[in-house]
Amino acid sequence: MKYSLKTFLKFKEYLQIIALWIAAFLFYVFMTYSMIDEAFFAAHKICAKDFLLSEIMGALTVGVFMGTILFLLQEFVYPRFFHNYGILLTTLLRSLLFIIVCFLGLLIVLELNKVHFISINNLFTLQVNAKWLICFTTYCLIVHIFITLLQAFSRRLGNNYFKNILRGNYMIPVVEYRVFMFLDMCSSATVAEEVGHYNYSLLLQECFTDLSEILIEYDAEVYQYVGDEAVLTWKVKEGFKRHQCIELYDAFSVRLLEKKELYQQKFGLVPRFKASINEGLVTVAEIGQIKTEIAYHGDVLSTAARVRDLCNDYKTNLLITQSFFEQLTSFDQDNFTAIETTILRGKKRPVTIYKSFD
Repeated sequence: MKYSLKTFLKFKEYLQIIALWIAAFLFYVFMTYSMIDEAFFAAHKICAKDFLLSEIMGALTVGVFMGTILFLLQEFVYPRFFHNYGILLTTLLRSLLFIIVCFLGLLIVLELNKVHFISINNLFTLQVNAKWLICFTTYCLIVHIFITLLQAFSRRLGNNYFKNILRGNYMIPVVEYRVFMFLDMCSSATVAEEVGHYNYSLLLQECFTDLSEILIEYDAEVYQYVGDEAVLTWKVKEGFKRHQCIELYDAFSVRLLEKKELYQQKFGLVPRFKASINEGLVTVAEIGQIKTEIAYHGDVLSTAARVRDLCNDYKTNLLITQSFFEQLTSFDQDNFTAIETTILRGKKRPVTIYKSFD
């Protein structure tokens, strides 16, 4: 199941890259076609319609070719050499390597065409000269930089967050029903003191990288990282399965235990995380001008944060609120027991808290 999901997501990314390249080359074709006058078609004895169809087919072919090269580089080359640089330098280095690979590929294709191993009838491809090569290379470089930056910002901001920013979905505040998980490292102050602030940052990077690898599988979004805390959220829609929220926490805990030897070797300890889960209505709004952010406002978040702080008091690593518990299936409810109805700090209404059976 995990392998199938990962394969599907990779295939989806591959198709998206190809679609972007095809769109870029179709734009290139129509821009070029709009600048050609009738004398050109008369001189080459070619019908304008046939010429356009030929160029469109060429754009589709080259788009698939470029998209495939970029996807293969992203999967097998870029992660090995360009993972410790900033976005700008990474984009420039990747673009340089991409252009070199594509240029070599183009030369191979043209040589194969010369020896009649393959047949290319596209007029622009056959008219290769220094001027055309410079223009075409520059255009491909610009397209590659655009796609790389688009992917980089999408990954840094989160796919759903990035889409919502582009669409302007929350320019006007919107009320949504969401589940929130507050995930926090256990004994973080002690851990930071033991390993030092620099290694502590490396530890958090390692932990949240492990967390990121399982987020998509459980359909979770990262709302924000605050120090050693990650706030995750799910938008509740028809057919939403709340048990995946609990499964994500279990999967993350298992991932950390599976890598305990690595963590022990690098940091001298195995990190553990405590968590709380709550759900309810929140207001979502895009705020800020200099730095834009999609923010969630509501009692749901403050309640979840305060419940998370009670994990140590009840000697458990996972607490859930009554509002979340009541929406679980009876099978999932059997894994939890009520421990107290209490008034949380800064609250007026009592909240019933549940913990999982150890």
